Amino acid sequence: MKKNLFFTGVIFLFTVLSIKGQTVIFEETFDFPNGPNGWETIDRDGDGNEWTDIDDPGTTDPWGFSGKIVFSSSFTYNGQSYNPDNLLVSPAINLPTGNPATLTFLIGGYKEDMVNPDPHEHYAVYVLPEGSAFQGTETPLLEETLPNAGVAFTKTISLAAFAGQTVKLYFRHFNSNNQIILILDTVKVTVQGNLGTSETNPGSNPIIYPNPASDYVYLHSGSKITKAEVFDGTGRKMNVVLTGNKIDVKNLLPGNYLITITTGNKTYSQKIIKK
Repeated sequence: MKKNLFFTGVIFLFTVLSIKGQTVIFEETFDFPNGPNGWETIDRDGDGNEWTDIDDPGTTDPWGFSGKIVFSSSFTYNGQSYNPDNLLVSPAINLPTGNPATLTFLIGGYKEDMVNPDPHEHYAVYVLPEGSAFQGTETPLLEETLPNAGVAFTKTISLAAFAGQTVKLYFRHFNSNNQIILILDTVKVTVQGNLGTSETNPGSNPIIYPNPASDYVYLHSGSKITKAEVFDGTGRKMNVVLTGNKIDVKNLLPGNYLITITTGNKTYSQKIIKK
């Protein structure tokens, strides 16, 4: 069973300024009150349990996560033992040509004091071109069983083989019968070094930069932008004005916001961070 999480619009997240060091072209921290934007869940085993979000920083922050996280269950509840096969699928990400992109994320298992030994969650990460149908027979870029729980492991995967393609990330929780919970947080795609406008392929999909921003957010689109609105984490519309191709965000408090952009009859949503 497929489910779109909250915003179904394709999210492209690019930085087109020339920046030394790393350029973030996609980032998801799952900190919005209504869950991750544009992500899709697929319950492949059909047990009614799938990836979802939870805000329990008192438990998960000491392990190395931050704020709200997403998780998939594999424990026994009311006599039912879950052996999940759950997919969490990212929005489409347009990877630039030139410098190779790198995927990083935090992954871990839920730790309970009464559990001995630690649960050992099993998962895999796949990257597929946009429009591909996941079959389960694809070769993952990473597959492993976590050695212990209560720790946020940082994982890094090269996306060099997908340069110039539009792809989706697939996080699969499976082969984890009667464990507890697999936790995912802070999914980020970066490019090392400078990223110029010649390395992006905007088409009709808006580009928003810089992100994070402190003063202005600039918008670039192959189609005319007719409206742009900014909302805070509670869904409240912010008092900002689109002037030409930029939005003044100086008066916004630091934090996460959602910007929606309308071009013609299409609306795009993307998270921005105000520094």
